[in-house]
Amino acid sequence: MKMKKRIVVLLMALVLAVGLIGCKDTLQSIVHKASGTSDEVQEEDTTRWADQTSDPLIIQGIADASAKYATATADGCLYAVFNGIWSRNTGYFTVPGGSLNIMACGTAEGTQKFKVALWKKVDGGAEYVPDSTYYIKTDGTDYHCTISGLDPAAQYRVTISYDSSRYYLYGLMKVEGIAG
Repeated sequence: MKMKKRIVVLLMALVLAVGLIGCKDTLQSIVHKASGTSDEVQEEDTTRWADQTSDPLIIQGIADASAKYATATADGCLYAVFNGIWSRNTGYFTVPGGSLNIMACGTAEGTQKFKVALWKKVDGGAEYVPDSTYYIKTDGTDYHCTISGLDPAAQYRVTISYDSSRYYLYGLMKVEGIAG
């Protein structure tokens, strides 16, 4: 009889221990909520948004503004129109002053933002320029961003992309500070 009691007590202790281990996370969560602390690491939002601007975006040198994608250069600027795209790359250009000003606006059927990013020409392809991605809201408003610290001897291109394969992007872009 003593042996049965010991086994029953041991089994109850084991069940209690397993139950408490399962409750540990719940109890810890309650303590964290009550004290306002957390063991979880919050990811920092590193999205870089272009700034809204009241400057008008005027496109020059493009004969057909309704084209799916068209670019032109004039007066140290690259101009682009895009109608119904997901992603496009401009041609390569240099940045003699080491800094680019990008102004863009857009509308879309789905997602509420698109992005512009800078790529540097290297042997065998292109290399992303760190910290050059800016997001632009697709509300039809003009937005502006500046990318500086660029090598005047290097060649660059801008990528316009839209994180959707279901909807299309429509808009305009002006890149100031380039040489053909």
